[in-house]
Amino acid sequence: YTGVDVQQEVVARLLDLNPDRFLVVTDEAVEKHHESYLDALGATGIPVHKIVLPCGDQCKSMQHLQRLIDWSFESGGTRSSVVVGFGGGALMNITGLFAGIVYRGFRLVYIPTTLLAMHDVTTSLKTSICHWGRKNNIGVYYAATLILMDLAFCRTLPQDELLSGLGELCKNAALFGGDHAAGFVGAFSKDLLNECCGGAAESLTLEDSDLIKLTRLGVRAKMDILCVDATENLQGMVFEYGHTFSHAIEKAYGDGRIPHGIGVCYGMLCCSHVASRLGIMSEEARGEHDAMVRLLTDRWALPEPKPSMEKVMGYAMGDSKRGILKEEVHEITDLVLSEIGSIVSDHPSNLAKFDKKYVEEWLELMGFQSQ
Repeated sequence: YTGVDVQQEVVARLLDLNPDRFLVVTDEAVEKHHESYLDALGATGIPVHKIVLPCGDQCKSMQHLQRLIDWSFESGGTRSSVVVGFGGGALMNITGLFAGIVYRGFRLVYIPTTLLAMHDVTTSLKTSICHWGRKNNIGVYYAATLILMDLAFCRTLPQDELLSGLGELCKNAALFGGDHAAGFVGAFSKDLLNECCGGAAESLTLEDSDLIKLTRLGVRAKMDILCVDATENLQGMVFEYGHTFSHAIEKAYGDGRIPHGIGVCYGMLCCSHVASRLGIMSEEARGEHDAMVRLLTDRWALPEPKPSMEKVMGYAMGDSKRGILKEEVHEITDLVLSEIGSIVSDHPSNLAKFDKKYVEEWLELMGFQSQ
């Protein structure tokens, strides 16, 4: 369900599930800005238990997963209970994992509060935490009973969170072209930026109509693939475009410093460099691709000092996709395009492997120094 200013409808749909209790998992940002959003649930006499986790990937740990499990038993959770994930994308990831393993599955409702969580995270069956210094390497596939989107939450988003959601939409634009590219680029041409601020990230705003259009485009992109690959292990791997290098950069900087969608955009620029060096993408096609991506990266520069090239490459070579294509020791895996909307791969997963030296070249061009 998608709407704007639909708090009453969200509460009504939760109550329709008639649970013995609600187990609400939220994050610190939502607790600060939207603490009372679900208060009407308690007025019905149904017990409501709430737990607050840190924001971002800090919540996606084994420690917090154990905390959620213990809390659910302490709160009297049963097979008739409903778990409500109320927050951003990282919170959705750990809440989905928690809901999927206790009693072999609580009923689960997502109420995403960020643009990224709305169109990208909650639409996936993937759940996860980060462990052993790696990203999203423990998880299960689990479907929510309901996904309730109130786009009014986007009005209070910090700029980094808005940019992050736009970054994944930029990825879809590059992968699928057509309506996805036109919708993404068109949003930037519709007074999206306050020109008096020179187009800086701080001036980004989105009208409700643009939010609805972009969110529906993002959901459609995901659903078109999930209909044929629900676990995203074959055709669904297409959504990993740029993610090998995004995850590596994010982990190398430290959790929370680089908005995920912005990291994805930098990962896409790395992939276009690789495709160009391999002779797959022409300079003209690369120019078109990179110009679209830079609508965001030009407004969010990677902070200084940058982590070392070795640190980034260490994370990249340990990416969770490694092994699918049986890479040699000098090879690394992501996706490559010949142009916007055209993936080049001879593997059902859409992935391609290539020499890591091309990634190291790009990192050097971007100012990452060798130790």
